[in-house]
Amino acid sequence: MIVSKTDNIPTKRIVSILGNISIRRAEAFSENEEKAMQKLIRKAERMGANAIINFSYRGSGTWGTYGSCSGLAVIIEDINPGHQDQNMVYCRNCGKVIEIFARFCKHCGSKQ
Repeated sequence: MIVSKTDNIPTKRIVSILGNISIRRAEAFSENEEKAMQKLIRKAERMGANAIINFSYRGSGTWGTYGSCSGLAVIIEDINPGHQDQNMVYCRNCGKVIEIFARFCKHCGSKQ
């Protein structure tokens, strides 16, 4: 399972958005970010997702006694599964193939 704190995973494209997932605790929130993430992953897997984007973890209160963990469950796939050219890389923003020394992506225009 790929978990990203952003809404973009380089070299992957989102095929389907399955929905928001979250874990909220009003009782003692004793889990750290890793344990909370594992619970969220299990929830996403039950939905059929293979990735979580926009992952967020917030602990609050005295000693982190309250908290929330959330993300968006999605199905992703490789953008170019057969890409093997050594002179090409993936754009950091849109994930499309560009030349290795390109300063800007020819597809989305973002600076590399």
